[in-house]
Order: sequence, then C-alpha cells, then structure tokens
Amino acid sequence: MTTATERMAEDLAEGYHDVTQGLARMTKHLGADAGDAVSQSAAAFVLAASDLAEKMKTQAEVLAKRAGQEVREHPIAAATVAAAAVGLLGYAITHTRRARRDV
Repeated sequence: MTTATERMAEDLAEGYHDVTQGLARMTKHLGADAGDAVSQSAAAFVLAASDLAEKMKTQAEVLAKRAGQEVREHPIAAATVAAAAVGLLGYAITHTRRARRDV
C-alpha cells in the first residue's frame, strides 16, 4: 500500500507543479507594474490562487499520509471499501451505457 500512497503523493505534487506554473505565467503576463483596476484585481486573484494552491498541497499531503495510515491499520476495512467502490463504479458505468442505448 505504500506504493499507492507514494503514487498519490507524486500525482498531487505534479498537479501542484502545474498550478504553480500556470500562476507564474499569469503573473508574468500581468506585468510588474499593473496600474489599472483590472490588472490589480487579476494580480490579487493570482496571489489568492497561489495561496489556495499551497494550502491544497499541504492538505493533500496530510490526507495522503492519513489514507496510507488507515489502510495499514485497517486493511480488511480498506479492501472492503475499495471493493464496494469498484462495484458501484462498475454498476454506474453499465447503467449509463444501457441508458444511452435506450435513447
């Protein structure tokens, strides 16, 4: 289960990296001396989004660690929940396909 936790952490890190790159590009396009109200609002948005992305990264790391810990502490319950989730997903997919064929 450690590899799954590590994969989740890597995926989250990649997503965070993409967000920060996008925010950096936005900041670059806004320019250093944004004088008008729209530019100032956009710059404030970029700063808020960057702050939110940082908080989300921290929360995601904590959740990934907790999930890994829960799986290690309760492997049978985790396997049961995973099996139920796969079953529900399979049911949803087949139900959606049938609904599309009936239309």
